[in-house]
Amino acid sequence: MILQRALISETVTNDHTLYTIRYSEPLSLVEVNWNGLITSKGLQATITHLLKVIEEKQPRFLLADTRLLNGLGVEDQTWIKNSFLPELSNSSIVKFGRITEPDVFSEAIIDSFLSYVQCEAIFGCIMKSFPDREAALDWFYC
Repeated sequence: MILQRALISETVTNDHTLYTIRYSEPLSLVEVNWNGLITSKGLQATITHLLKVIEEKQPRFLLADTRLLNGLGVEDQTWIKNSFLPELSNSSIVKFGRITEPDVFSEAIIDSFLSYVQCEAIFGCIMKSFPDREAALDWFYC
């Protein structure tokens, strides 16, 4: 697929050991990937940086590889719901794709969380989970 090989215009991450944020102007896409297991503090630092990049670059699409976030707890989900999602709703993002583990337990948690979010019209973007980057890119651009 051509989109899967599309060049990322720039990497905007300051700390390559914890996470990577990449931006593609031609694709209007911001991607975030974590590089290892992450703590609550690391999650909040990453998301705060990600929101600054979204505000600066004004992309239409956000792709997050969340497969390494399985160890996060209820407090982290609450923080995401109360801090990240409201900010995302005021951003330029129209589609938010998440790469997730294909196991049943993770899918049940994610589906439950996304059901809550999708019922809330105030979040302003469509969210969907995918098994890989290619499937997410197909959804963004097809």
